[in-house]
Amino acid sequence: MRRCLLVLLVASVSAFAITPSLSAKTFARPLRPRPAAPLHLRGGTTAVHASALTGAITGAYAIPAAAGISAVAGSLAYIRQAYIFSLSYGLSMLGIGGAVLLASPASPLLSYHAWLVTAYGARLFAFLFWRQRFQAGYDGEARLRALDKTPRLQRTPIILSTAFFYALMASPLLFHLKAAPLAGAAATVSACGCALAAVGLVYEAVADQQKSLFKIGLRAAGKPDELYTGGVYGASRHANYMGEIAFWVGSFVAGLPAVLAAGLPLHVRALRAVASGLGLAGIVFIMTSATKRLEGRQADKWGSTNAYQTYVQTSNSLLPKLL
Repeated sequence: MRRCLLVLLVASVSAFAITPSLSAKTFARPLRPRPAAPLHLRGGTTAVHASALTGAITGAYAIPAAAGISAVAGSLAYIRQAYIFSLSYGLSMLGIGGAVLLASPASPLLSYHAWLVTAYGARLFAFLFWRQRFQAGYDGEARLRALDKTPRLQRTPIILSTAFFYALMASPLLFHLKAAPLAGAAATVSACGCALAAVGLVYEAVADQQKSLFKIGLRAAGKPDELYTGGVYGASRHANYMGEIAFWVGSFVAGLPAVLAAGLPLHVRALRAVASGLGLAGIVFIMTSATKRLEGRQADKWGSTNAYQTYVQTSNSLLPKLL
């Protein structure tokens, strides 16, 4: 596994190392040098230039730089092991998207893509933090504490490997940064991807909030746990997972023109396709696997009831059933 990650890391660096030729202007233009964006800090007129960060995120080591951002966010796993897949996930996307925004995006479309990834991370972190710390009756700490099965120092490998995976998930945005501004058909495809990502972001946020408010109401009334079948869950039994898949498919499509940009050597296109494809395939696999596990649990718990059988017939597992 570690050898595979090392090969992918080297391949990802290679994919960034070659810049598209000037003849590729009809599909994707090469990145123009940009001044580093100043990062203003509280407490006076001091301005710190984020030149190191922007230089890394726009250069040949963009994926390793993104992995580094994710590794910093992943250090929360030393507190609670499960944070690597929850709070650290949100912070990673917030950090990577924010780094692209600091790099002064060359087009409104790239800014939109970066803002979507940033908003996705911020929304996810805020929701999970609220649920774990402030949601009435939700003993999140007890649940997370039960998952602390690995000694703290031994969590480093999973933090680093997960950080690299998060970088691969965000790689379409990084490739978009290299190719911006897009033009013509490339811009149209990228815009469609951003639109899908926006829909996925809102859909997942609504699904998370609807289900949480329903659970809060049950606990406040002292009622036993029930399966939530209202709102967006009326058509999709795992609407939050559907929203997450839609978001990352949209981000992948938004960066696809940069992956396949004219003027890039074939092997560079292949390496970029592998990097972004692995990120997308990985998150889709995780979401579909989680869906299957929850389907099994729900069937075991409520499968014998008429209400659940009717619910299964009138909804889909992921894709909303509209007819």
